[in-house]
Amino acid sequence: MARWYDGAPECGVRFLYDCGTILNKPSVIPSLSAQPEHADALALALAEVRDLQRTVVVLRAELESAHQERQRQLQDALAAAHNEAQQVRATVTSLRDALELAQADKEAAVKAGGAASQAEIVQLREAVAALREQLEHLTLEQSDALQHAATGQRNEVAQLHDTIRALRTELEARHTATR
Repeated sequence: MARWYDGAPECGVRFLYDCGTILNKPSVIPSLSAQPEHADALALALAEVRDLQRTVVVLRAELESAHQERQRQLQDALAAAHNEAQQVRATVTSLRDALELAQADKEAAVKAGGAASQAEIVQLREAVAALREQLEHLTLEQSDALQHAATGQRNEVAQLHDTIRALRTELEARHTATR
């Protein structure tokens, strides 16, 4: 609210102090008693000043209300941004956990695949060794069978040669005896 201060009477001036509503500076308003001929104009001017002061008060209230509304909107926006940031952090944490689980599963699958491959390699090596041993055994058996067959054939051929000689000798002996 404004209040009046009667300044030095010799100056014929009264000061209107605004108390913080208009620029925090005193307004210099001439006293009615100093210039009686302009009393109506001065009264109109004072009424206009009062209207302007009321307008300033209303505008200031609206400005403060707008400022408070802007502050509320800013607080709402900050709260929304904070909530969104929390959600993003939660999503990032969730995705990071899922990625770590997926990596662990992948590593476990790779290890299991490696172990299965190693086991298969060992089985294949054992199978190759067994087949090689079996092949060597069969080769030895076949070689022995071939040697045995060759020996048998040589013996048979030798026996046949002996039989042929014996028969020739006998035939020659009969032939010489019949002659």
